[in-house]
Amino acid sequence: MINDHLDDLTSQIKLYQTLVDQEPEITSHYWELGLIYLLFGQEKTANETWFLGLMKNWTSGGTNTLDNLVSFLEKSARHQEKSGDPKKALQIRQKLIELSPEDLENILHVLELQLCLGQFTPEYLEECQIIEILDRFEEEFLDTDLLIRVILAVLDFPTVISVDLLEASLPLLLNKTNWLEAVMGLANKMAYDHQRPSYAADIAQICLKFSPNNIYILNGLLKYYQSNNSEALLVSTAWNLYNALISQPQQITYECYFLSRILLALLKGNSWLEIKVIVKQFQLITEELTRIPEVKLDEFLYSKFWALGFPLLYLFDDPVNNRLFFNWSAKIFQFNLTINISKPQLEFNTIREINQPLKIGYIAHTLRKHSVGWLSRWLFNYHHKQDFQLFFYLLGQVDDELTENWIYPNAYKVANFGRNFQEVIDEIIKDKVNILVDLDSLTNNITAQVMSSKAAPIQVTWLGSDASGLPAIDYFIVDPYVVTNDAQNYYQETLWTLPQTYLAVDGFEIGKMTLTRQKINVTEDAIVYLSVQNKIKSNPAILRLQLQIIKAVPKSIFLIKGGSDNNSIRELIYTISQELDLNFQCIKFLPLDPDEETHRANLAIADIVLDTYPYNGATTTLETLWVGIPLVTRVGEQFAARNSYAFLRQVGVSEGIAWTDQEYIDWGVRFGLETDLRIKVKKKLQSARWTSPLWQAETFTREMEKAYQQMWQNYCLSQQQQEF
Repeated sequence: MINDHLDDLTSQIKLYQTLVDQEPEITSHYWELGLIYLLFGQEKTANETWFLGLMKNWTSGGTNTLDNLVSFLEKSARHQEKSGDPKKALQIRQKLIELSPEDLENILHVLELQLCLGQFTPEYLEECQIIEILDRFEEEFLDTDLLIRVILAVLDFPTVISVDLLEASLPLLLNKTNWLEAVMGLANKMAYDHQRPSYAADIAQICLKFSPNNIYILNGLLKYYQSNNSEALLVSTAWNLYNALISQPQQITYECYFLSRILLALLKGNSWLEIKVIVKQFQLITEELTRIPEVKLDEFLYSKFWALGFPLLYLFDDPVNNRLFFNWSAKIFQFNLTINISKPQLEFNTIREINQPLKIGYIAHTLRKHSVGWLSRWLFNYHHKQDFQLFFYLLGQVDDELTENWIYPNAYKVANFGRNFQEVIDEIIKDKVNILVDLDSLTNNITAQVMSSKAAPIQVTWLGSDASGLPAIDYFIVDPYVVTNDAQNYYQETLWTLPQTYLAVDGFEIGKMTLTRQKINVTEDAIVYLSVQNKIKSNPAILRLQLQIIKAVPKSIFLIKGGSDNNSIRELIYTISQELDLNFQCIKFLPLDPDEETHRANLAIADIVLDTYPYNGATTTLETLWVGIPLVTRVGEQFAARNSYAFLRQVGVSEGIAWTDQEYIDWGVRFGLETDLRIKVKKKLQSARWTSPLWQAETFTREMEKAYQQMWQNYCLSQQQQEF
């Protein structure tokens, strides 16, 4: 074997050349001499030396000489690997591929070394023909741990051939299970940390071939298809998961978790006509679970048992029972999570810090061109920076124009994170944030994990879809209209009621209108009703009311945005239209607009916008009111069913506010038949731009700042009282 301490090329060559001359019949001398030449970059001379050794052996009647050379090089490569020299090991193994191109294990070693040295490119998989070799591989023994390591490392390169490698390897992994969890973990990383849900779905589909009806893989696929808006695949996967679930009895906590995921996926895919059985099953489980005071969750569930009641907001306007389950599940989630993570140690000298600038932390995955980003930016812009230091904790989001123009310029600090919630917790504690504001509410699991840890002395929920119910959150910010008078009875959080509105903006940017009546074949005298809500809010009950309005108003047209390529919503509306004996030609499905600015401009095509229930619009309602379009909304009891009502009250418009289904129909018909009524409301909306608190973001910011200061003073006083 080569003496690694002999750095002088000439002396090494002389040593082994002398041995070759003295003992020409010993082939190992040729192998060693050729290896020296190879490692010092003289590949041609190395080949000539080895060829000479082979010829000497063959002429003297030797056998298996090439196998001996391959064995020698394999041993030499392993020696270099153990010695910590992957570069030399790679040189040797690449030569081995020339001598033994079908040696799968050696190819795998080459790939691992290339990956280690940063020299790997996916094209090499084609060059070494590993897929074809895997297809032909019939040997009994293979280092499958090496195979799994290489697969995981190669999958970090999002290409088709990377997934092909995984698929071609499946026959060799049939008796192994340790790789499956690791591969799905990598798929999650690709979906969320690198925003490649389609690639993650490709990986999961291959895993599903290995383990058909695996509920964990199917659950992962649901998340990926939801992220890349693959509605048809989302629905089919949800049903596959449901069928797998009912064939594999689970503990009640698992059944609740998976049914929640299935139900939400089917709602997103607008499979309203087929979900009655699942809804009933889910309701029964939630009722049973809330009677259990304490539940211990295992490793899979403890970090995922979150916002399981979210589908209920789209199904039922029942805040008492909905909040009961939200609060219960949030308590269970927080309890199980916090016993599995290190608890933060908060140290605040409240007396000394009471008059210092407040450190306000905002945590979200949506501070970009997203509803939360569009609505919250004004608060950040108007904050008095001398009194409030703004810390932004961005979770797994890609910065865009809104982030660059509204977040960074207003920040004392911005920190970006992936999915490691412990890192976020540690950063918040290090920053000694006074008040941590959750902007994600029920929409982000990482945010929930951070908030559960109580990383700041005061924690608040603002925006989002509703309060989360986490015991670690102190306040939920509301106004006099967006919740009912008795709402505190069913909220875990203390409701902090701002005097006028819980939200205000200075308006919205309007782009160029691209949608015209002429383009979509609508006559100028037609009465155009418009639905702009995400189709998950298209509960059949509210659709039935909307279509009754269309039927009652002559020359009316119902435009449904986001339904042009959604077969499920088209089928649902067609079914209801038949029930009502409504001409389906009155309904037109429109594609989504390319951006928010164009969407807002195109609202002008409508005479009336019809809101959804039991989950109202929020951002879409604000946009509708800003551009001056009359709105019909059905007011409910839960937070999600009162946003539009609250906003209409703020702009001084009572027309269009319906407290019953019949009132919803009546207002919709009146707006269609009474031109003067529409003109009256438009004038009110135009005038409100200058007077309504809804459009006074700076005034609203002062109210939020007062709230923060009062929260902090209350906290400091409570701490002082405890000390004495």
